[in-house]
Amino acid sequence: MNAPNLTTVITSKYDEMTNAEKKVADFVLSSPQIALNSTITDMAKLCKVGETSVFRFCKTLNFNGYQEFRISLALNNTASIGTDVSDLPHNEEDLAHQVMSIYRAAIQKTYSSLDYSAIDKAVNILLHADFIYFFGAGGSALSAEETHLKFSKIIPNVGFDADLHQQLTKASLVKEGYVSVIYSNSGITKDAITIAKLSHMRGAKVIFITEFSETPAAEYSDVVLLSGAAEGPFAGGSITAKTSQLFMMDLLYAKVYQAMGTDAENNKKLTSRVIADKML
Repeated sequence: MNAPNLTTVITSKYDEMTNAEKKVADFVLSSPQIALNSTITDMAKLCKVGETSVFRFCKTLNFNGYQEFRISLALNNTASIGTDVSDLPHNEEDLAHQVMSIYRAAIQKTYSSLDYSAIDKAVNILLHADFIYFFGAGGSALSAEETHLKFSKIIPNVGFDADLHQQLTKASLVKEGYVSVIYSNSGITKDAITIAKLSHMRGAKVIFITEFSETPAAEYSDVVLLSGAAEGPFAGGSITAKTSQLFMMDLLYAKVYQAMGTDAENNKKLTSRVIADKML
């Protein structure tokens, strides 16, 4: 089901619903943002129905459960912000200026959204981790891989797998003392949310890096760091989103490096020397 059509689907299915389900439908249509931020228990209380009725409402809309409904609702509420290809200037100089402006706006948005207490908490979690896994799907996988490569220069206990099935496998095996760092620009990618949930269930700490502050993954995360860029239908996996993610990566890396002191400096010298030997 395409998320932008969710309102239409609810309306088309309305006559098939029970009276209790209609109460849920009415609330979702009138207060979608509140609904998005609500757990199934919250929703039941707000609509004055049982949790079973909320679940049946989701099933009537052909969702497997409440979590899948929330993800679709989040997609439905997310504005289609981004540059339509047809709107781009044809003049090379104007085009270059517009692309530069988009990059600058993405970095500025992340900078303006920084929560320094959350960053400090994330750094403290990373410093005390027995092992750190970096996760990401699609374009965010590139950010996860780049973060792994950067941190591996100063910390040996880090890991990354490009294959999504391997990521899910690793997430199911993490344990207390481990940390899962998850990149998801939209914050509503089902696999990213699943990895956060699996990691949380296994007792690992979760750091979730996203543009969407109301991500369903928040309930499974120890820290949510806002970083990314709004993407429209022609901008999925955009470089601007990854640029914002890498901005956050460099900030976390710098803070961890500072906190590690001479250990980070010595490890960086060792790993840099090995790479230098490969140069001509």
